[in-house]
Amino acid sequence: MKTVRFLFMVMLVASFTSAVSAQKKVDPTGTWTYEASQAPYEYSSGDIVVTKEAKDYTVKMVLGEYEMGAEKVVYEKNELSFDVYVDTETVEIKMMVQKESMEGTASYSEGTIPITAKKKK
Repeated sequence: MKTVRFLFMVMLVASFTSAVSAQKKVDPTGTWTYEASQAPYEYSSGDIVVTKEAKDYTVKMVLGEYEMGAEKVVYEKNELSFDVYVDTETVEIKMMVQKESMEGTASYSEGTIPITAKKKK
């Protein structure tokens, strides 16, 4: 019985290790074209520019000629999160990063809306 438990534990650890190693960290840097169709028209599309300086990531959102710098930028476990100040309030954005796309939410005082992005070539 002890041998069966031991083998089960070995198999469990091996499968957990392979699942963790399969989750490779994706590089979020670059320019991403985003869409948030439920946002007010003037904020519903634009670019998200992600750069890395030393160990820290920076984000800015570009809407035509207008740029908004982000605060509280965090990138962990392929999730990019940051805050942008829009008009009179803070919008919290959280996105899961994949190689060529991002998907997530933008939360503000009136609720949470979906946001997607595709990496520019």
